[in-house]
Amino acid sequence: MQPAAPRHVYLNLDAIRGVAAISVMLYHFSPFLADGKVLPSSYLAVDLFFLLSGFVIAHAYDRKIENGMGFGAFVAIRLIRLYPLYLAGTLLGFFYLMVKNRLMPGEYVPMSEIGLQLTTGMFFIPLVGEAYHTIFPLNPASWSLFFELIVNIAYVAIFFLLSKRVLTALIAVSLVLLIVASVVAGTLDFGMTGKTIISGLPRVTFSFFLSVLLCRSMGRFQGSLGFLRRGFWVEAAILLTLAVFAIAPAGGTRVAYDLACIVLVFPVMVVTGALGPTASLLSGFYGWLGRISYPIYIIHTPMLMIIAGAGKAVAVDPFAHHPWFGIVMAGAVIVIADIATRLYDEPVRRFLQRQMQRSRAVA
Repeated sequence: MQPAAPRHVYLNLDAIRGVAAISVMLYHFSPFLADGKVLPSSYLAVDLFFLLSGFVIAHAYDRKIENGMGFGAFVAIRLIRLYPLYLAGTLLGFFYLMVKNRLMPGEYVPMSEIGLQLTTGMFFIPLVGEAYHTIFPLNPASWSLFFELIVNIAYVAIFFLLSKRVLTALIAVSLVLLIVASVVAGTLDFGMTGKTIISGLPRVTFSFFLSVLLCRSMGRFQGSLGFLRRGFWVEAAILLTLAVFAIAPAGGTRVAYDLACIVLVFPVMVVTGALGPTASLLSGFYGWLGRISYPIYIIHTPMLMIIAGAGKAVAVDPFAHHPWFGIVMAGAVIVIADIATRLYDEPVRRFLQRQMQRSRAVA
């Protein structure tokens, strides 16, 4: 049994994750901000999230699992981290449909259907029927959380089999499947619908396990990449996040671009963020970006439906008032995400963590 390694907080990776989450939000708010897509390649942020998740989880839990943390404890910890805000986003979607039924009876959704969407949503059960535009209708962004949980469970379930050779094989097989799926689809933007849910599996396994391997190989990079500790490489990596999302390749180059980003560009960004120093003046800001990244991501689509629906209910056409309507929406989501983190998510998680510790002490 080895002593637990001192925990290192990767503030640079927090900043990258925060910028990616805001980019996804702006991408989905595009109709209220501009005539075209804002940051049109921001759907690749999901792959960046999977990559960041694999790195941080390997760093935080590899040693703990080696030292005896069990399957149940790990899954409980991950659910405590993810579920409170996930539930809040699902309930926001439920609230939207209930109010919509009252204010807009012409678009009435049967209560049986709302109940089905709420029940399946609360238990992470995807709806794969053709009637649904996404596998989690109450909160469309939840599809990536579904895959996050699957790959987290896979990580702990086969942890002691995950040698570097096995990781390399997993990554290689996932990449081959991902290339096939992206060529067939013409993009990497899949996994969120019933028809493409299977293609979401190699999408998450490739990025997640690649980053687990990167984390375990960081010792090799320390010397050869020492130059990353000098200059503005970290800031360049953060700006590169926006640049990647802003480019919109046309035609057949789309698949090549998407694959190049997840295979080459994103791993380089993560390694740069992990090795580079954090500017002292920016550490607080980077930490804040990390704290609000998940709440922004998981509540922005139901908030979009609620705010846009409210405008429609009072005869305000949100599409006729861009970019101001979209800017107000984005600002409101950021403020709500920050408040939800402080007043709801963090207190609830602390409570659940205490309950978990007490139950383990009793056992």
